[in-house]
Amino acid sequence: MVLRVPFRRWVLVNHRNPQPVHGGFYCLLPIQGRRVVAAVTRYQRSVQLEYKAFSIFVREYRDILGLGDNLIWTIRDDLVKWLDALVHNSFIRHSTPGVERCWYIKHMSQLYVFAPTMLLPQGLRASFEGIGRTTWILIRHGCKSWPIQVVDGVMRRGWREFRTSHAMTTNYKLILTCERKWIFNAIILDQNDVEVSYDWTMLLNEHWRELHGLQGNFVTAYQPSTIQQNLPLMKSGYWCMPQTIHLRDFQSRVQSVLEDLNLEVISVRMGNRTWSITVDNGHLNGAMFNQLLDALQLQLYDYVFITMLPNLDVRVVVLDATNDRERIYDWL
Repeated sequence: MVLRVPFRRWVLVNHRNPQPVHGGFYCLLPIQGRRVVAAVTRYQRSVQLEYKAFSIFVREYRDILGLGDNLIWTIRDDLVKWLDALVHNSFIRHSTPGVERCWYIKHMSQLYVFAPTMLLPQGLRASFEGIGRTTWILIRHGCKSWPIQVVDGVMRRGWREFRTSHAMTTNYKLILTCERKWIFNAIILDQNDVEVSYDWTMLLNEHWRELHGLQGNFVTAYQPSTIQQNLPLMKSGYWCMPQTIHLRDFQSRVQSVLEDLNLEVISVRMGNRTWSITVDNGHLNGAMFNQLLDALQLQLYDYVFITMLPNLDVRVVVLDATNDRERIYDWL
């Protein structure tokens, strides 16, 4: 057994010899211990670069990291994807399913916008070990991932890179959904509670984010561009509950969908419950909508995440304002 701890990132180490056989080494850095050479750069026909998995690494890690069969690349981007996958797979090797409740929210106040560290969401801190203990987590977003060191419930090394990569500013919100222990998927919301897209979250990356619900139930957030049928979908986003949520708020979010698709009914699902809301001339049935609100029992400053799936079902997750984590209902 070679892999004792996860890899936190990979680096390129250039060869010191001015006329090397190898152009350089791609190494994986573990959270503890010495770096491991994973791939080398070779010159083929004196000028053409070729990237090849290091033979010793392949022999020692093939079974535990799922290295694959095609281990020679002519395009560096293909090698980079492979290295990123190894970091993710190393975290899976040290993870188990679930960390209590699956959805967490963190508000970006002015205190955190330029700070090198950030507190974990309140509801997530209890899942981490006690004072002085260090844990590494992996936050995935689209096709990229960021290992982050957590000490005493505070995200430290790796957090600044994550924040700056996403250009997060005041009143942004970070949504974490637990995939495994300690792997999380992320959603970034802007000041208007609308999901922010980045180069690594677009369709060209061919990565859809699977957001886990409780007890194996899946809620998947799709952006409009990820649906092959080009169906207009409402944008994923959160509502902040000032006091109550009104039908007109929800109506405004789905208005373009109602008009373009001429829907007669919207099905709202949460866990094993479904609420059907009929549509008449582009307007939702108020009485049916109120049945949904009564069941959710929304409180002051709760957040409601809404996303529409390709089958036009609407999925809902409620985040409790008192502890920054998902509210658990009997039907979940």
